[in-house]
Amino acid sequence: MNQPLIRGWCPGVRRPMRSGDGLILRLRITGGRLVPETARAIADIALRHGNGELDLGRRGGLQLRGVREDGFAALLAEVATLGLLDADAGAEAIRNVVASPLSDLDEAAEGDAFGLAGQLEAALVAEGSLRDLPAKFGFSVDDSGRIGLGAVPADVRLKFVRGGVAISLDGGAPTTRIQPGEAVGAVLRLARAFLDLAPTVDPQPRRMAALVGHIGVEAVFAAAGLEPTDGASPDRSEPPPLVGAFPAHVGVALPFGRLSAGQLRTLADLAASDIRLTPFRAVLLPGVSADALPRLSEAGFITRFDDPLLAVAACPGAPACGSAEIETRSLARRLAALKAARGVWLHISGCEKSCASSVAHAVTLVGRDGGVDVVLDGGPTDPPRHTGLSPEAIESLFRSGTF
Repeated sequence: MNQPLIRGWCPGVRRPMRSGDGLILRLRITGGRLVPETARAIADIALRHGNGELDLGRRGGLQLRGVREDGFAALLAEVATLGLLDADAGAEAIRNVVASPLSDLDEAAEGDAFGLAGQLEAALVAEGSLRDLPAKFGFSVDDSGRIGLGAVPADVRLKFVRGGVAISLDGGAPTTRIQPGEAVGAVLRLARAFLDLAPTVDPQPRRMAALVGHIGVEAVFAAAGLEPTDGASPDRSEPPPLVGAFPAHVGVALPFGRLSAGQLRTLADLAASDIRLTPFRAVLLPGVSADALPRLSEAGFITRFDDPLLAVAACPGAPACGSAEIETRSLARRLAALKAARGVWLHISGCEKSCASSVAHAVTLVGRDGGVDVVLDGGPTDPPRHTGLSPEAIESLFRSGTF
């Protein structure tokens, strides 16, 4: 009988993670593209073997929550029939590749992000030595179109540019530019370079940005046989609004990245071709018109680009997460209504792990010892301005505007 191998980080299907509401299993979906039939099947699996809730992760992965251990073997078999089960946990873990979600429809795209992402995934899986990469080590493939991936966490970034592919490393400039046919090989060499160089640094870095901080971009490129060609810093800007009606698609957002099995079925029912999962808590439906937005709104999706919930990042919190010290999402809904803003200004983290966001925000609330700490212009591990507050005190603080 298949028994789940439980870990405390980066859940997969082969390697789930135990949380407060059961097991979490993350489906890694190449290119983030789901046909309606597969989406309906995933919704059914989420209801049969879990609590019917799913999360859209920061790399576009779809997580099933509340999975029961006694149904794990049956779930594994059902996921296999969908073609979403990797041969082993190592192959699953290495496929941390994010691609631009509209690469085939965006006239501004400089290349085929889906094709390159698929080639890169296959090459990563085929090279056994790269299974030693840290679990969160990831890659992005940006088509230079309307929806950029500059704000998506990635250790190695590929970006189509006119006449080639620019490769940059998390942690700084410069970049190197190569031909598209050489891109996969270059990325593999960079991954090997990380594995070779990381043990030479004390303390040993777990991500590319930390390694670059110690030895510099040029040293990593040199170890991979690459030369810097462009001194400009890579673009890290957020994409334009994804919610609403657009010429080739409609986009909706998920409050805090959460959707139900019923909502996933609604997306499948309305899809004209496929469903595009993005790393921005948003889902895109190519070929669907604005006429679908009222039904999507009734189903609980965010359909307005100025909805205040889009400005708040919040993890599942207690009791869904066993690590969380506080309930997060009802507090997030109350606080979101107090300020109109573009871009995420508030991050509510149930503990210091930063699962919902890894960057600094204007205000970060952190659950600690049952209370709430307030960090300004930072993240959960930065020094707080206030400590041990109650949710009621936090709300009063926000209403007064005096931090």
